[in-house]
Amino acid sequence: MRWLLLATVLLGGLGACTDEQAEDTGAADASICLNCTPPRKLLSLPQLENSLVTRQGRLFVSGQSNLYEIFRDGDSYRSDALHSNGCSGLAEDRGHLYALCAGALPTNPTGLYALSLADPAARPQLIFELQGMSLPNGMVAAQGALFLTDGPVAVEPKIVRLTLDSADPLVVLEQSTWLSSLPDYPNGLAWDGSALYTTFYQPGFGGQVSRMSLDAQGQFAERTDISPRGIMDDLIVTGSSLIVTDWQNSALFEVSLNGELLQETAPNTFAQPSSVVRAGPPLFDGPVLLITERYTGDGLWMIE
Repeated sequence: MRWLLLATVLLGGLGACTDEQAEDTGAADASICLNCTPPRKLLSLPQLENSLVTRQGRLFVSGQSNLYEIFRDGDSYRSDALHSNGCSGLAEDRGHLYALCAGALPTNPTGLYALSLADPAARPQLIFELQGMSLPNGMVAAQGALFLTDGPVAVEPKIVRLTLDSADPLVVLEQSTWLSSLPDYPNGLAWDGSALYTTFYQPGFGGQVSRMSLDAQGQFAERTDISPRGIMDDLIVTGSSLIVTDWQNSALFEVSLNGELLQETAPNTFAQPSSVVRAGPPLFDGPVLLITERYTGDGLWMIE
């Protein structure tokens, strides 16, 4: 949710696979109870934004200060910093981790960075400079491309498509606007193998979880609003449901793909949660949910 402070100023005080993408790794059971056990804090890290568990079970977390990989040492956890500046969206495709990160200088625009997951010592390298984007945030890999949200304080809120070279996952062939979304500002993004899901916010009208179908060419076909809420950030698909971070109420909630509320945590369970992912062995003993916090929070939390 790195955008909210800026949103308060700009918007007058608001009141974030190919089908190899690890959006749903299967590592954690979809029916984890959100209220049965208190969340446990694993690490304190500043201003966390997004998180991703790779198909091999590696955990990466982005934040305003860095991109981290998380490791387990016995019963405790530690972080390894991989990048010298802030990062947001994360995705996995064809053996590579992709991250939206700032450059080495404050004047550098956010770019697409990548590292090979086959090399444990690899560090992210810039492979593409984004054009015409104010605040790149959510990102998923789907259908040979990376989809990115630009919002919710973008000059031109939209979802962008980066077409990847089928022969070289480190080459971006084209950047195009997949969906111009004004007056709604997109934030989080998820993919279930056939449709994209995002959290939108419209100043003065509240938020919406929406499903966006694609046509045979991978272009936008139709938007269906499925769950109104306040200000939300990231979300994940867990089989036949979605788990969404409720930034405004500092909570999590789960809804069916048709929008039926299934469960939710109490308000203020977290401090402005920014992302949620499913995880499991080898980093964890069983299925868990991992939650990051932004602005008033500084934690990586776990629900078992």
